[in-house]
Amino acid sequence: MTLAVLFRDSAVAVVDKPAGLPVEADSRESVVALACSTLAPPNGRAFPRVVHRLDRDTSGCLALALNDAAAQAFAKAFDDGAVGKEYLALVAGEPPDEGACDTAYGKDPRDARRWTTRIVTPRRARLNYFVLQRLRGATLLRVVLDTGRTHQIRVQLSEAGYPVIGDATYGVPGAPRQMLHAQKLSFPHRAGRVEAVSPLPADFAAAIEERT
Repeated sequence: MTLAVLFRDSAVAVVDKPAGLPVEADSRESVVALACSTLAPPNGRAFPRVVHRLDRDTSGCLALALNDAAAQAFAKAFDDGAVGKEYLALVAGEPPDEGACDTAYGKDPRDARRWTTRIVTPRRARLNYFVLQRLRGATLLRVVLDTGRTHQIRVQLSEAGYPVIGDATYGVPGAPRQMLHAQKLSFPHRAGRVEAVSPLPADFAAAIEERT
């Protein structure tokens, strides 16, 4: 397996992560392991650094730093709120044409493997969503993240009443994997700004087509 590269220079790469592949793992079956060979220069090696993550079953844009300076620049950009992240989510229910979630966010006290908005904590999670297409028994949303919490989109949409289809933890059945795709990623870089766009995966397009 190789990774499709959406953007790359000497400091930063954005790869197109397939669903089902973990970002990091103790084997050759991970984004980082594949990136070491995919991004390697001729007669050299690459040492990509993870600067943010996607869930195993989420597809789309994933940025990797290729040196320490780039990793530090990404950390500052995240702290400054300068990284733009947009997702496509296929959800159950009929959300309004647009909406926002601004909630408390933390570990579920009843299950440490899960996250929830139904907890008292000063930690916040924020996102906005916009309806792109209303389908039979589902809605296609564009989701714009303001914060980047673990499982955030899946949890906030589920607890708002619009669970992601195919999400085995927080969502509802109806697809072989969670229908969540990191479509766009933008960030400041050198003298300008990079915007990477990941094409819609075939399984996501098929899930939409089935409900059209």
